[in-house]
Amino acid sequence: MNTLKNLLDELTRIDGLNAAVVVSRDGFVVEGSMRGGTVDMETMAAVISAGVGSSEVMARQLAVGELQLSMTECSEGMIVTVTLGEDAIMAVTADLEAKIGNIRYQLKKRLQDIIQAV
Repeated sequence: MNTLKNLLDELTRIDGLNAAVVVSRDGFVVEGSMRGGTVDMETMAAVISAGVGSSEVMARQLAVGELQLSMTECSEGMIVTVTLGEDAIMAVTADLEAKIGNIRYQLKKRLQDIIQAV
């Protein structure tokens, strides 16, 4: 059985994907993997937790169901978040040149293994 660390390390080997982190709903790092970069994992965990919380409120207010996956495209990269049940969130960061369809496919393909490892 793969450990959470191994699963996240596999994700960061996908072309264009730079970081993968699982965070608790209260903003603490559960596990993470980073390929290069200078982002502090603790800071990443705190802002991911707050951002997903805001997106969940938006989804409820607009009556579009439970948040499952969100993507934010920025001037220098992308952030994709996936809810992992009631207690955790996974976030990945990627280059703008990354193939977002492949990243979404790879996240969905590994989702159940990641949930079980959390």
